[in-house]
Amino acid sequence: MLSTLDTITASGEYSPGGVMGKLARNNSKPTIGNTVTMGATVGIAASSVKAVSEPLLQEFFERLARPTAAEKELIGTDPSGHPDRMPPAEVADRLAMRVRGRGLSQQQRVSVLNPVHYTFGLAIGVAYVAAARRWPAVTRGLGVLAGLTIYGSTHASVLPITRVQEPPWKLPVSAVLWEGTSHAVFGLALEGFRRVFVSLAGEAAGS
Repeated sequence: MLSTLDTITASGEYSPGGVMGKLARNNSKPTIGNTVTMGATVGIAASSVKAVSEPLLQEFFERLARPTAAEKELIGTDPSGHPDRMPPAEVADRLAMRVRGRGLSQQQRVSVLNPVHYTFGLAIGVAYVAAARRWPAVTRGLGVLAGLTIYGSTHASVLPITRVQEPPWKLPVSAVLWEGTSHAVFGLALEGFRRVFVSLAGEAAGS
């Protein structure tokens, strides 16, 4: 991927469109390597969209269903006011406690959020692109169904089961709405960016 960017820079094509087009042309034939490259790029881009959308969605849904002060203290309910109490920070704190016998400081808890967010997004992007090439049906609903499936398999199941976060029915309505919607947006962005790559590479839309 770095060599591709170097080539684009040297040829004077370093622009968002030039980078996307060059990467897409290099991904014209499905292989493990270009699936990973495309998936990683798509996943990171979609994660950026999700990160931007979350505070906007939180503000919107909290106006519709205002949570109490106590509810906003719960894990994962208030990324704007309590970023140190989001699930990735909680998981990192528990791991630190097990490994070194003490948890993370508030600053350390916040500092792990972006690395975890984008690493997870990258992995999901690779899995999504690979799955779309093998089973085109996963792209139904323009990726929204995939995004909601991700929400269901994390915030609505794994996190409550591992006691990192309360199940949806114990969280404020606003938190469930903005989190679920942000995952739908993430899925939509995954599919949107994937289709851009596929179009530029000349692949079939469902491949």
